[in-house]
Amino acid sequence: MDFPTLLRLLPILALGWLAFFFGRTLRRGRIPLIEQIARVGDPQMPEPLRRYTRVLTAVWVAYFLLAGVFILLVPAGPALPGIWVGLGTVVLFVGEHLLRPFLFPGRTFPSLLQQVRDTWSIWHPGHGRD
Repeated sequence: MDFPTLLRLLPILALGWLAFFFGRTLRRGRIPLIEQIARVGDPQMPEPLRRYTRVLTAVWVAYFLLAGVFILLVPAGPALPGIWVGLGTVVLFVGEHLLRPFLFPGRTFPSLLQQVRDTWSIWHPGHGRD
């Protein structure tokens, strides 16, 4: 396998791993990954918010899979599809953060920076905790 092909496959493999990592938490009896993250700041989440986090976890799984297919199919240099996938990730993350208060009026949610910290604490247990 030549280097350009390997370079093009790495993001596809990373996106596939992310889809698997998020998706496995959607199995029966598991807590969806985004619910785990949200529970860092809100351990007593109400049921409607728990359902929302399950759907949101599934949306991210679908996004990772579609982004991988996009990179695979777009006949461009190795960087161009990656830039679009990166922008799409930011739009999805920030857009959902902005939409959430409209879906759940009256609830307060953590800042984007706090969400990143909470995500880090779930992905790397024991790091950054007192």
